[in-house]
Amino acid sequence: MRVIGRMLLVRPRVVIAISLLLLAVVAGIAGAALPKPDPAPDTPPPERQHFDRELAQAYVDSGCWRCHSVSTLEREMTAAFGAPAAGARPLGPDLAGIGGLYSNGWHLAHLWRPQDVVAHSQMPEQQPSFNAIIAMQIKTIVPNRLLLRFLQSLDVPGRERATWPRGEHKLPRPGSIVAGQKLFAEFCAGCHGPEARGDGPAAKWFKQAGDKPPADIGGAKMVWRTLRAPLPSLDDIYSTITNGLPGSGMPSFARTLSDAQRSDLVAYIAELNRVTYEGYADAFEHGPIEVTPPQVTADLIARGHVLFNDGEKYACATCHGADGGGNGPLAAETTKRLGFPPRDLVRDRLRRGTFEGVYATLSLGLGIGMAGYLEADGRNSADLWALAAYVRSLNKWESRMGNRE
Repeated sequence: MRVIGRMLLVRPRVVIAISLLLLAVVAGIAGAALPKPDPAPDTPPPERQHFDRELAQAYVDSGCWRCHSVSTLEREMTAAFGAPAAGARPLGPDLAGIGGLYSNGWHLAHLWRPQDVVAHSQMPEQQPSFNAIIAMQIKTIVPNRLLLRFLQSLDVPGRERATWPRGEHKLPRPGSIVAGQKLFAEFCAGCHGPEARGDGPAAKWFKQAGDKPPADIGGAKMVWRTLRAPLPSLDDIYSTITNGLPGSGMPSFARTLSDAQRSDLVAYIAELNRVTYEGYADAFEHGPIEVTPPQVTADLIARGHVLFNDGEKYACATCHGADGGGNGPLAAETTKRLGFPPRDLVRDRLRRGTFEGVYATLSLGLGIGMAGYLEADGRNSADLWALAAYVRSLNKWESRMGNRE
């Protein structure tokens, strides 16, 4: 800035700086005068992943951090063990949110030989995560239980974990039996076995973990259905392949296989059970049970609570316990009979967690594992809707969703 005669000359950069300063002052005054927007009502705070150092130490000792990350514990893992332990250069999937998504048996099989449960997995076998114990000349393989507990504790999903689909899906087109057979050998036989009898190489780990084993698909032992028949409809099979069964060893194939490939698998599975399907042709013609869900209210949930603990009518608590934790008076007997315990309806993910899905499970049962309660004329359907609402209110995974589905 300089003065020539009586004229004040100002350099252009100075003019720009003064203008910006004045604009900032005016904007600040105007902004202060505007009302502040209220925070969104009922917005829950972001979930924080619980950190257990002992369990995390097992994860670090197992070397999983060399390929994986846990994005929801990045700060805690870095502080406790250093940046590499947090997965500074992850090659494999982020493990945030994997908790409860797969059973312990699936994790054991995945650690022992990953390709048995994830086709074409590039993960190397993690047999050092198991300890060989020699007892009475018998070699027993014992997994690192702390590592399993760490993986199952990761219940807060990270940004990269895609949500599995839910609900019912229609079979998009008739599939190819030949193509389905090839896909089954590639993606399914590791658990279900080459003849689909539930005896694949991964099955032994489900038994060791005390989990329900893979389904005997070839022996018509499929329980996830919407029909009053011992077999699911083709739509039901397609829905199970698409959605997976959270909390079991059955993943969602919605992103792994195309619609056409999943249709091919349905065709092959149906062919394996063709004789049984033909014997129940009438049941399939009648279609699925009627599903017209009521509005979920506090009164409906309260009624479900009463019915759940009614020891005569439905007797849910005798197996699942009064609090739904899988610890009822018949739990030990049920475990001995089936080889796996009643579901913990509070902590375990529900296989079909939607309102309609839980209702269908209560209505039709789960084979030898649980009876179906829907009467022939459907007159007790209101009871079952109340029970479905109550069970979902108990479950920590479904209650997060506020019973919206």
